[in-house]
Amino acid sequence: MAEYVVVHELVHLHEPHHTPIFWRRLERAMPDYEQRKGWLARHGVEVEGV
Repeated sequence: MAEYVVVHELVHLHEPHHTPIFWRRLERAMPDYEQRKGWLARHGVEVEGV
């Protein structure tokens, strides 16, 4: 699941804020990001501030 964090941070290089553009770019880069984010949350990893 480290891929989620890495891709999330790489997308931040192009879009520093969690705007709709950011989320569209993240979805294009990692289509299953919601599943990964959910898995991390279920296992006690907070990803909203990442």
